Amino acid sequence: MNITEEVRQQILLTNDDHESERREYLCALVKCLGSISIESGKSYLVLESKNRLPIVTAVSLIKELVGAEIEFGSGEGKGYYVKAEGGEAAKIFSCVSEGRAVTDLGDTEGIKSRTCAAAYARGAFLAGGSAYIPSDKIQEKSVGYHIEFLFFGEDAATAFVDLLNRCELTAHISKKGNYYSVYAKSAEAVSDILAFLGATDSVIKTTVASITRSANGNVNRQTNCEMANIDKSQTNIMRQVEAIENLKASGEYDKLDDRLKETCEMRLKYRKETLGELAKIMGISKSGLNHRLVKITELGERK
Repeated sequence: MNITEEVRQQILLTNDDHESERREYLCALVKCLGSISIESGKSYLVLESKNRLPIVTAVSLIKELVGAEIEFGSGEGKGYYVKAEGGEAAKIFSCVSEGRAVTDLGDTEGIKSRTCAAAYARGAFLAGGSAYIPSDKIQEKSVGYHIEFLFFGEDAATAFVDLLNRCELTAHISKKGNYYSVYAKSAEAVSDILAFLGATDSVIKTTVASITRSANGNVNRQTNCEMANIDKSQTNIMRQVEAIENLKASGEYDKLDDRLKETCEMRLKYRKETLGELAKIMGISKSGLNHRLVKITELGERK
């Protein structure tokens, strides 16, 4: 199940978040969505997204933390945007990263506390993250767990992985078109990162899905084992019947003792019954019946 939107709703900032955490959240939004554009000789900081939620969140944080004059809207076919001119953009940079340029905002060395690191990660996920938890249906078992964060530059992606590592979380990097993807694919790693983000409900879903898929996998393996045993049993029965028919066709059947003749007749009469079921019908032990049938099969296959 695609739980991206659920996670986004769960990781929105609340009134309980400290100002330092809100700054890191905004820093991640600016880093992941921001670019510098030149229009009519003027420079602008522009944040763009096809999703409305990260842009609305950025607008709210900029107004609260910076008080900068910004333009907010949507462009035809371009999604949503926030635009801040020169001096107003500088105020935003100063707020989120001590005056550094937008190209340096991915440096996470200055993030010292785990709560601030989690806030930065929440902002990064809101800006360009996605998550997937596989269905508990056996036929979809090939689709695995997945969570990823997208960054424009390799340096920003590497810095984010370092941040996760410092928080004892595991993730990897891969090139994905014009972006760099920071991702995790195991159920445990995905669950740990969702917990780090604060997406508690999604952690529960991941855990339930993992347990259910594991149980279904065990059932599937048991079913396959049982089917293999059934196939083996049917193959043995076919061999036994063919051996008996060979004995009768060759005239060797009349040379068998009464116990083996009885066994031949019962096997021909009960061709669908397993070894255990036939032994029960004949009132003898399973091992005793097996011994007789092995002997009959050996004699019949020599003919």
